[in-house]
Amino acid sequence: MKGFLLTSEPMWRHTTFLVGGPADLYAVPADEKDLRALFAAAHRNDMEIFILGGGSNLLVADSGFRGLVIDTRHFDDYDVEGKNLILGAGLSVSDAAWRAGTAGLAGLDFLFGMPGTVGGAVWMNARCYDAEIADIIVWVDVMDRDGKISRIPMNREEWAYKRSPFQSTAGGRLTILRAAFAMNSDEPDRLRSAMRKNRDDRVSKGHYKAPCAGSAFKNNRAFGAPSGVLIDRCGLKGFRIGGAAVSSWHGNIFINDGNAAAGDIRRLLKEVGLRVEESTGFRMESEILMVGDWNNE
Repeated sequence: MKGFLLTSEPMWRHTTFLVGGPADLYAVPADEKDLRALFAAAHRNDMEIFILGGGSNLLVADSGFRGLVIDTRHFDDYDVEGKNLILGAGLSVSDAAWRAGTAGLAGLDFLFGMPGTVGGAVWMNARCYDAEIADIIVWVDVMDRDGKISRIPMNREEWAYKRSPFQSTAGGRLTILRAAFAMNSDEPDRLRSAMRKNRDDRVSKGHYKAPCAGSAFKNNRAFGAPSGVLIDRCGLKGFRIGGAAVSSWHGNIFINDGNAAAGDIRRLLKEVGLRVEESTGFRMESEILMVGDWNNE
């Protein structure tokens, strides 16, 4: 293996919440050959696998992860083929947006300032500023657990608000390697200005003030107001459980206030969701993926 393999690696080092216990095994494959070998080894040893991007929108249990975590950081391709931009799954989506915009390629600029990787953005159909990544995907290359690589052309009917086919049971066994995006041409100065505006908006909303996972709950237009507004109306800004808190500056940003455990954050999500439902009748859906061994928490 060209990459490297760690044992009992603390997952708090790899998540934007800065919480999470140890993964039994933590691998950073150098290439597709390494990835294929890791899948084969995990199958032989009947190990659960989790594919990690940038560690955002993710809450790892305090007990950690019983199995193999695969870090995709080395899958960082950046290529231009005609009007398509080919990006590796492990590439920072914000870095990709800036690099493309500087080259006069428009399409990814709405994602600038967002934490996470290209693969994670594809997996969750990342959305902000009235745009979503599914709007520009052409195809996605994936590897299945047998090591077979295939190219999946875009089928818009399989995608929805913050949903992708990779979130399904079958899709969950496919690892995103890279994706192609249809780009347009625009002035680099205009694109850089738009990206800085988006970043400044995130700063003003407090996305970077404390360890968090961005928005805690998805917005649902049927509710008549964003989730953060519903949470605020219920008087829950600043509400805390242990070291986890609803931020005082935005109702839909939940933070690690310095000494939170993953269990604190999970309980906070549940309690806030319950209180909003009891008050409004609306059941909000969390954006945050629960990963690891939660059996004892």
